[in-house]
Amino acid sequence: MEKHLHAGRKRAACSSLLEVFSAVSVSFFLHLFDTEGFPARWYCGAVWHEEPGVGWLHIISDVAIFGAYLTIPLVLAYFLFRRRDLPFPTLIALFIVSCGLGHFVEAIIFWEPVYRFSGLIKAITAVVSWATVVALVPLIPRVLDLPNLEKMNAQLEAEIAERRRAEVLFRSIFSGVPNGIIMVDPSGILKMVNPRIAQMFGYAEEELVGQAVEKLIPASIQEQHKQLRESFFESPRMRMMGEGRDLYAVRKDGTDLPVEIGLNPIQIGSDHFVLASIVDISERKRSEKSLAEYTQQLEKSNEELDEFAYVASHDLRSPLQAVKNLANWIRDDNEALPAESVRHIELMHQRIDRMERLLDDLLQYSRVGRTQQSIGEVDVAQLLDMIIDSLPHPEAMTIKVQPGMPILRTLSAPLDLTFRNLIQNGIKHHNREDGSITVSYQDLGDFCQFSVQDDGPGISPEFHQRIFKMFETLRPRDDIEGSGMGLSIVEKTVQTVGGRISIESQPGQGSTFSFTWPKDAPQGDRK
Repeated sequence: MEKHLHAGRKRAACSSLLEVFSAVSVSFFLHLFDTEGFPARWYCGAVWHEEPGVGWLHIISDVAIFGAYLTIPLVLAYFLFRRRDLPFPTLIALFIVSCGLGHFVEAIIFWEPVYRFSGLIKAITAVVSWATVVALVPLIPRVLDLPNLEKMNAQLEAEIAERRRAEVLFRSIFSGVPNGIIMVDPSGILKMVNPRIAQMFGYAEEELVGQAVEKLIPASIQEQHKQLRESFFESPRMRMMGEGRDLYAVRKDGTDLPVEIGLNPIQIGSDHFVLASIVDISERKRSEKSLAEYTQQLEKSNEELDEFAYVASHDLRSPLQAVKNLANWIRDDNEALPAESVRHIELMHQRIDRMERLLDDLLQYSRVGRTQQSIGEVDVAQLLDMIIDSLPHPEAMTIKVQPGMPILRTLSAPLDLTFRNLIQNGIKHHNREDGSITVSYQDLGDFCQFSVQDDGPGISPEFHQRIFKMFETLRPRDDIEGSGMGLSIVEKTVQTVGGRISIESQPGQGSTFSFTWPKDAPQGDRK
């Protein structure tokens, strides 16, 4: 019974407390700014009147604190407005404003005792303060995990220093290369030029940087160049500009400048550029022009030489034949000629025959490399068999060909002429009728090396170069049948196809003439 009575009293007391709290809460907000019953702080005790400076110290301090608290969120708001990438700390701003407002109300109470409103502001400040504490607690571990600010600054300074070193190196290379270099952005603006560009085009560097690259382009192709530039940035790749075409830029004085331009796209951060390497090829163009003129003159000279050789060979044959006929008449009409006269007439015949061969060889020498011939497969073994069969030589002399001779795609006539002259030279200058001549072959990759070796008297090294000169011979003129031009013709023929000829010989040890010949005729020789 007593337990039930005690519980009933307890419930009645709680109900009454709630009713009172509810009545107080409603009454509190209804009389929030009601100052009745609350004297202003100036009138709370005589001390404020006796020492008013203390009161004003509170008032001024509270107002100053309010001003500072109000300014801080305004400054933050301006900063965050300019840096929208950072989050706005609304809760902290509300905490600062509520603290400042509490100080402002404390200053007002000296005249208007709004203690209820002051209490409300303090309550709001308390709630906001604890809410701020609750929000900050989870941030503490994250803040503690942040890198040390000094280390971050040191790392940042190191990165900045490295970037500066890289920039200095880049500018040093950019300025020091011998070719002209420009850096252009996608809109065609010159971002950088090196001193060589200024020198080539006659501008100062500051006159070009920031200008459109079309300033260096002839007016007639500027619009076309803009389209090509836009196309390049759509699919940039390293390449030569205007491949297969002559390119020209324009100097400050308006003159054209022949150039070669290499394009290399680069990316710096998120920005795209193109580095263009520009080479002045004026000197090359002048050389090409001079070479073309020289080639034209050389072709004309060759034509004149061909004509001269042809005319000379025909015009000189007629008087030679007349002299030869006259010698024959003298010999035939005078049967009782002295032996000495007969010998002189025979000597005259020999020299006339040699002169005719000399004319033939001169004509052949002038035409080496300039006759129209067809490229075809040449079986070297078959070619050598035909040459050996056609050359007269002593029956006791042996001429051997190494097995496994190659098949070449080349001009047949020059190769025939080369082998024929070398083998005939070995036969003619041999000192024994039972001598031997051997033709051998060695594969050198793109070339073949052929050698014609004999076991004849040999040639002293001091004469190795002399024997390839025109009209040079190591025997008395009257003792030989040739013109002294055989090896000159061979050397010129071999050189015409891109080969080389050499000799290895010692007195009494025979001679070996070796020459190289391409396996496949050069493209320029295909006719």
